[in-house]
Amino acid sequence: MPNHRWGLLTNHALVLIHVIEHPRSTLRDIADAVGITDRAALSLLRALEEDDIVSRRRDGRRNEYTVNVDKLMAHRTHGKYSIAQIANGLFALSGQIPGADLPPGMQLTRTEA
Repeated sequence: MPNHRWGLLTNHALVLIHVIEHPRSTLRDIADAVGITDRAALSLLRALEEDDIVSRRRDGRRNEYTVNVDKLMAHRTHGKYSIAQIANGLFALSGQIPGADLPPGMQLTRTEA
């Protein structure tokens, strides 16, 4: 049985992914997609806005969110890896970029089935 006590991505990352895929989402849509409360989603969006990673614009009764990818990639490193290196590693794991190089020092292993 799988262990569900940890997740690979933070709620910040999940909010970003949802906003990129669904820029006209409501706060409720974002909260439901990530599995958090509306208040938590609002807090995460505000933190991302403070760092200029996410911006919002009113469009009628809705907000439209945009993600500044350059700001996101330059935001900070996690350990010795940049966000871009981590993203490239995840793409390589998913097989979406055939032959993509992993960041320096990252290694993958496979268990034989």
